[in-house]
Amino acid sequence: MLRAAALTVLFLLALPLLLVFGTSFNNTSAFVFPPTGLSLRWYEHLFALPAFGRGLVFSLQLAAISSLFGLLAGTAAAVAIVRHRFPGRGALNALIMSPLVVPEVVLGLSLLIWFQGAKWAPGDVRIMLLHCLVVLPYVTRIMVANLQRADATLEQAAQLLGAPPLTAFVRITLPVLGKGFGAAAIFALVMSFHNFTATFFLTGARESLPVAVFQYIRTEHDPTIAALTTITMLGAALIVWIVDRWLGLDRIAR
Repeated sequence: MLRAAALTVLFLLALPLLLVFGTSFNNTSAFVFPPTGLSLRWYEHLFALPAFGRGLVFSLQLAAISSLFGLLAGTAAAVAIVRHRFPGRGALNALIMSPLVVPEVVLGLSLLIWFQGAKWAPGDVRIMLLHCLVVLPYVTRIMVANLQRADATLEQAAQLLGAPPLTAFVRITLPVLGKGFGAAAIFALVMSFHNFTATFFLTGARESLPVAVFQYIRTEHDPTIAALTTITMLGAALIVWIVDRWLGLDRIAR
């Protein structure tokens, strides 16, 4: 019964995706399932729209840059929180984690008001800073968990043998954190790529892919978005397969 219940839950979770997949091949502009006929017209229409291509490139740029910042800043913050004791340590941890408890609407609107008052950052820089802020707590929490499991005595032994603290950390601790880096990078990429609510407040001349999709469905009602969703799902499945072969999802989850 437990297995049957689990399979039922998985089926219900996958059902909307299956409906979207079937709708993307419909030969009419109506959202109906099962399709009245099979056609690739909406995939052809999708690739004929330059806004989605530009949005995909911009979203990938945002995800890559914010993930790199998150790994650097998050790892440094994790080292400070786990390995050092100093006044304000708890406040620093709470400040880094604050984007997790603040609604994205509040975060996006607050940054919009602040940037409008500051008048120094162009639109792309504003969104970039926002995405860095969004991914930082996820990376920090993952790296904190990995550092807490890492054996600090190995790094201390290297320092006793004459290695400078930075060299000991780079040569001893960083290789141990390899799986944590992989998990943190995946979380950062996903959180940056799919962010819409806060990003929408700061959108300027360039739109991310979620914002471009929202702008499209405001005026158009056809299965083009279903085709885009299908391609996104297949791309995500391919990435998961590559990560599983490269890092091992079971090892990342531990």
